[in-house]
Amino acid sequence: MPGIWDRWGALTRSMISTRVAVARERTFWEQLDFTNRSTLKVKAAVGETRYPIRLVDHVIALEDEGTLMAATLVLSYALAEAAAVDRLGIDSRIVAGIEDWGGRLLRAAGKDWQCVVGGRAGAIEVGVVRNVIVHGQNVIDEKNFTRLEKGGSQAFALGDPVELTYDRVVAYRARLKSLLTAGGLSADGAQVSAEK
Repeated sequence: MPGIWDRWGALTRSMISTRVAVARERTFWEQLDFTNRSTLKVKAAVGETRYPIRLVDHVIALEDEGTLMAATLVLSYALAEAAAVDRLGIDSRIVAGIEDWGGRLLRAAGKDWQCVVGGRAGAIEVGVVRNVIVHGQNVIDEKNFTRLEKGGSQAFALGDPVELTYDRVVAYRARLKSLLTAGGLSADGAQVSAEK
């Protein structure tokens, strides 16, 4: 897949830059001295619509990185899967999760899961968390727990909440990047930016 590492780097920069912008916005509003904070509203233009939000709710929303982290993980996974199936020359609709397309990619490169950060179990954890997010869930259900157990991962118990922090997403992206590079998708001389 041409430009995978350029796209990967752009996604990394977007995640980090958004975190910086959100932190600055939060600091700005927290440093202002208002007497009736709970009654103040911020109005922002969203397209042709004005979006009013109470200042306290705006600051609370800024403290929640979950949406940014979820988007970053889902996009990273999609990019990794697309690059892998492109490299393999197969249709993404015929593969059954990261353990399938990742295993095929590694075999094609003459490698195995021992070459990947977190191994097969770690990759399956990434796949399960991604699935939980894209299906609108927030806990590990029985189907996902069984997949984790079968794959050798003990990262979650049945019913555990799935919360994405910056550190967790960085670790999951490192696993995906490791899988791709072990599978032969090198940066071809392009510098791959650090995640932390």
